[in-house]
Amino acid sequence: MSLDISDALSDGLDRTFQRNGLLIAVVFVVFGLIDAVAGQTLAAATARFAEQAMSQLPSDAPANPAVTTLPSAEATPLSLPVPLPVALGLVAVLAFVAEAIRIVSVRTLVSDETETIPDEFVSRNLFSATLNGFVGGIVVIILVAVGLLLLVVPGVFIALSFFFVRQEIAVEDKNFIDALSSSWELTSGHRLALFGLALVLFVVGLVVTAVGGLVGFVGIPLLTTVVNILLGAVTTVFTVAVAARAYVQLTDERDAAVAPDAGEMEGADDESEWKYNP
Repeated sequence: MSLDISDALSDGLDRTFQRNGLLIAVVFVVFGLIDAVAGQTLAAATARFAEQAMSQLPSDAPANPAVTTLPSAEATPLSLPVPLPVALGLVAVLAFVAEAIRIVSVRTLVSDETETIPDEFVSRNLFSATLNGFVGGIVVIILVAVGLLLLVVPGVFIALSFFFVRQEIAVEDKNFIDALSSSWELTSGHRLALFGLALVLFVVGLVVTAVGGLVGFVGIPLLTTVVNILLGAVTTVFTVAVAARAYVQLTDERDAAVAPDAGEMEGADDESEWKYNP
């Protein structure tokens, strides 16, 4: 059985606007606001650092074009007056927090829970899963970048092969190495369908980005930031939900292929602590 793209999209859309999906969207909105503050703080701190460095140069030194492109204070209304190292640390910490939120989101959207998020989705090996998800994401980005540098096709193939690394880490509690291997096996035979699914999600992202860009013409940076955060939160939940439902399709097929016969199933005890019933 091949991956059903339409089912993954429709199921993902339904889960996005059910209670848990909306709750996750709210979390992403709150995080997005904090992340916007961190991003603008980093931009403003970088600009101040560059200006200080330029002020120490001789007056006849040629102007650096890179400095003139740095954002002004008006463009970073949410920035905090902190030094550059603190801003860098804040951005790094938030990157780790973002991965933790995505881990919990995957666990929720893969399961059949739609009204409440069970405590174990948040508490179960969260630090380990987040660390593996963070490192695994970096590894995938490096591998895809190398593939894109060699030729575009290898990069796309690698990206599709590791499409479910985060899901394997979040749901199966695997380390990132095992998750890379499991995702490669799970996507085998389904990469063309996954390409179609990824293409649809890419187009959705482009449309949302374009809508957010239109708001920028209003000329109010704060309004533009808030609107883009709201749109980005809903789009992120939709993307995670679609990937989660696609993962459920393929894992159901995988589990059915290796399931024991009926006699063995009757006498088997399910000792798994992490059992989903999508």
